Amino acid sequence: MSEEKPKRMKGFAGIVWKLVEPLNSMEKFKEEFADVKVKILVNPKDQKRAALIKIDKGTIDIEDVKNDKETLKNLKYDGLFEAPFNLLAKVFEEGLSTGTLLKKWITRKIKLRGIRKL
Repeated sequence: MSEEKPKRMKGFAGIVWKLVEPLNSMEKFKEEFADVKVKILVNPKDQKRAALIKIDKGTIDIEDVKNDKETLKNLKYDGLFEAPFNLLAKVFEEGLSTGTLLKKWITRKIKLRGIRKL
């Protein structure tokens, strides 16, 4: 029997994967999101690739997505988090607190869509 190799992502999706992958081993996350099925597009609008975060019954996964108009138009997602890469990195570094997101959203530095569903 061969062992399953750990998932290896590159680029922006790899950065996001490193941040969210530990959630898969947290029991609290699995319990709180046991009935949740949602897709969130994290789009650094100044980059060629984006990341689609998929939460399905307590498990989180990332899909690398081409960041062009045609692909994004046909992509199905429940929520959108869009900003320039350096601002996304800063938000993730500071933490995704409500205050931080609200301030950046009000000043139109980030674009959020579908957040009520989340």
